[in-house]
Amino acid sequence: MKQGLATKFFERAVLLSDRVAVRYRESKSPYKTMSWTDYSSLVKELAFGLASLGVDSGSSVAIFSANSITWVAADIATICNGGISVPIYPTSSQSDIQYILENSEAEIVFVQNEALCRKVLAAKAKLPALNKIVLINPPNKSLTELAQELDLPDDQKLIVGVEEILNLGRELKTEQPDLIDQRLERTELADLATIIYTSGTTGTPKGAGLTHANILALIESVKVTLPVDEHTVYLNYLPLSHVFERVCGEFYWMACAGEYAFAESIEAMGKNLAEVQPTMILVVPRVLDRIFSKVRIGIEGASGRRRKLINWSISVGKEVLYQKGEGKNPSPFLKAKHWLAEKLVLGKLREKIGPRLKLVVSGGAPASAQPIEFFNAIGIDTLEGYGLTETTAPVCVNRLGKVKIGTVGPTLPSVELKIAEDGEILLRGPSIFSGYFKNEKATAEAFEAGWFKTGDIGVVDKDGYLKITDRKKDLIVNSAGKNIAPQRIEAILKTVPYVSQAVVFGDKQKSLVALLTLDEQAVMDFGREQNWEFNSFTELLKQPKLNQFLRKEIQSRSGQLADYEVVKRFAVLPEELSVDEGELTATLKIKRNVISQKYESVIEALYRDENVDATALVTSSRQ
Repeated sequence: MKQGLATKFFERAVLLSDRVAVRYRESKSPYKTMSWTDYSSLVKELAFGLASLGVDSGSSVAIFSANSITWVAADIATICNGGISVPIYPTSSQSDIQYILENSEAEIVFVQNEALCRKVLAAKAKLPALNKIVLINPPNKSLTELAQELDLPDDQKLIVGVEEILNLGRELKTEQPDLIDQRLERTELADLATIIYTSGTTGTPKGAGLTHANILALIESVKVTLPVDEHTVYLNYLPLSHVFERVCGEFYWMACAGEYAFAESIEAMGKNLAEVQPTMILVVPRVLDRIFSKVRIGIEGASGRRRKLINWSISVGKEVLYQKGEGKNPSPFLKAKHWLAEKLVLGKLREKIGPRLKLVVSGGAPASAQPIEFFNAIGIDTLEGYGLTETTAPVCVNRLGKVKIGTVGPTLPSVELKIAEDGEILLRGPSIFSGYFKNEKATAEAFEAGWFKTGDIGVVDKDGYLKITDRKKDLIVNSAGKNIAPQRIEAILKTVPYVSQAVVFGDKQKSLVALLTLDEQAVMDFGREQNWEFNSFTELLKQPKLNQFLRKEIQSRSGQLADYEVVKRFAVLPEELSVDEGELTATLKIKRNVISQKYESVIEALYRDENVDATALVTSSRQ
């Protein structure tokens, strides 16, 4: 039998049998569990059900939903048939939903609820391959009533429920009990397992096709650096649509780990940590920052003597961390101090954060040094890594016992890395994808002499640890690890009346902000027509009614954007960006780095959601 992804899953199920495979919550109920035997039976029945609907080798099945045990079951069941699973973020824009379903030629799409079902139906006319929508959460009404409400033809049972698919699966299993096993055996490692869509510089999604071989090579490499076993309890909360969670969470669990628990949401993360008591979590920097912030507030609220003891203990932990990072063995005196810090403080801090939490892996976006430093200092191994969708996620990760703060660690054993003459990070290896789905042009642009061009700039130190220093491309990566193409959003902003220029920022931030310039004469004429009170352009910029007008217009034009692509705050600059000021090239292209430095105080104020007097701040920044 060939060792494809689904085969690995069923082998793991036989090995762990009655042990807990998944832990999940339904509504307000306490956590429920399902054994490996029962969960693998569910997956196989769903695989038979998909087969009864025509899913076979090369069929695309999309999953448009928040995380759940059904999400994972649908994913593995698709792969069982030799199919290709296509995840879609629930927050995706309507245009992206249509493009992904159309480009991937999805035949079936699992949707979480009625609201997402309506979004798929809105694009149905342009999706000739789509023949079934599987509703994961049952609607309040019957499916027949829902179909009537949505004005669907009576002769086309387009929408079905998961239970109906399972019933079809049970029937087919009775008729052809060996069908899925036969499909597992015929799966080739070179076959596509999934297509994960990532935004390009123009904003049009690109589908990175990942094979069974890509994913299994990554898993084997990660085993060496992040060892897990059947005792590992992993808490999932990052979107399964993201390659980081999908590969290092779901696929790594089903090949190597024990229990996969589902958090209710990012907001409920703290509560779920206490309930599940995981041994391992994957995080994006924003979540790590949240946990760190809460702990820091608690420390600052301690009494003077206690606070001094805590800070001393953490400083000792940091000293040990940096000594090990340089490959040095801590001195006997430092070891003695660390023993005392551990006994008095560090062990108690770990108990409060997560009594069994041993390993935290941060990825998806650059992390701040402070949280990484803190968690390692108190004894929770917290490793920052680096990877992209096209590399099947991590290519670098810090090592247990030798963390270097500010780096993303050395490469995984199977990955080769070199730095191009212009500083760009180039990669090759068995986990690197071979191309974008149905996009030969983008594929050709992504490679150079067999090396994948990451678009990131970096340097490698004497120990082989990589430090990311810049981004060659303009793509923004927010704090949740979402790739955002600013040019697309800037083009939309420039459709707002009187907006002449727009520059969007948001790298490593929760939300996007923008700097705008206006057509001075036109907007002053408009202001007078509206009877706004002002005597000059500078006074107009401070007029609340202008701010309200622009905010409303931006919101109305953002319907085609995903939630995380919408600009939340903006400032209007008192002067146009210019070539003379070095803000534009000779061909009038925006110099993003120059602008971000020149208007740093404005941008930082926007991130903090403060009222911005752009006139004063910009005047100050130009002096």
